[in-house]
Amino acid sequence: MVIHSLNLVDFRNYKNIDVEFNSGINFIYGLNGQGKTNLIESLYLITHLKSFRTSKIGDLNSFSKKGSTVQTGLSKQNVRHDIRITLHENQKKVLHNRKIVNYSSEYIKNFLSLLFSPDQLVAFKEFPLERRNFIDRILFLTDEKYFQKIKEFNRIKKQKNVVLRGGHRKDLFVWNKLLAAIIPDIVKVREEIVEKINTLLPDIFTALTGRKDCLQFSYGNDLKNKTEPLPESILAFLLTKVDKEIGNGHCLFGPHKDNYWMTLDGRKDRQTFSQGEYRIAYLSLQLAMNKVVTTVLGFKPILLLDDIFSELDEKVSEKTVSHIVERENQVFVTSTGIPEKFLDVGTGICVSNGSLSIM
Repeated sequence: MVIHSLNLVDFRNYKNIDVEFNSGINFIYGLNGQGKTNLIESLYLITHLKSFRTSKIGDLNSFSKKGSTVQTGLSKQNVRHDIRITLHENQKKVLHNRKIVNYSSEYIKNFLSLLFSPDQLVAFKEFPLERRNFIDRILFLTDEKYFQKIKEFNRIKKQKNVVLRGGHRKDLFVWNKLLAAIIPDIVKVREEIVEKINTLLPDIFTALTGRKDCLQFSYGNDLKNKTEPLPESILAFLLTKVDKEIGNGHCLFGPHKDNYWMTLDGRKDRQTFSQGEYRIAYLSLQLAMNKVVTTVLGFKPILLLDDIFSELDEKVSEKTVSHIVERENQVFVTSTGIPEKFLDVGTGICVSNGSLSIM
């Protein structure tokens, strides 16, 4: 997948820019506060139809402006796509090859970028929901049945919550039975992708760092130590928790409570990783996901790497760039400057106060 061109009008601090990109490495550099992350944000918007920094559409418009547009030409598996996203106050309109996109879920199944950013890193580290969303985003692309299972699970859970809030004990059995039937399928798919990731993760971490520590990704199934992974066992367990769930007014057990974490030689991430270790471990996880998607779907996601070199020593930075170049994805890397040794592997784009110049 390659983004060939980008036009921004009144997006963040970009008044009106047109730029064409290298199909390989694009180094976006400049002083802090000039618009590097804003540019990455526009590319993320193209592939996810949302920002990774705000949930408010109006925040994406230039100061004092009520609307903005993001327009791009991209290709995936040699097929050209023209995208135009119009943002006006709190509304978003998306045109894909001049046709209105009515369902974001259908659009984002066609395109993918993998993002490394300080904001995303903090969210992934602190919030189980962000970790679940990260894995689910990939699974929605690689497994159509999983996408439908999650939609059905969320529908059932929503209805069960209505019953719980109303205290209608006799109506709970049917919703618990439906949940018990679908939960094992969700758990199985999540376990399988973690296994795939772990066949790749240790080697990628070693390639980036030169270290022999074994990096692993772990999945915590909420029901694992509570019941057997069988519909009848899950149903029996849920029936023992009716009083507790009625008291809380919402569903307390299931895949929406699952968790993920990383370990280095058994050391758990949040408790023992340094900031640099967590940063490079998270990047390794992104690159493992990149390989999973490439293998399953046959196209390479775009890699968006914002402020990637902070807290990484020079040796790790060099190994990281070398590894990324070998992957042959289109890559956008932001930093305050480009080391001379990297200039021959990509295109430099200097950002200054919302203006771009190709070096």
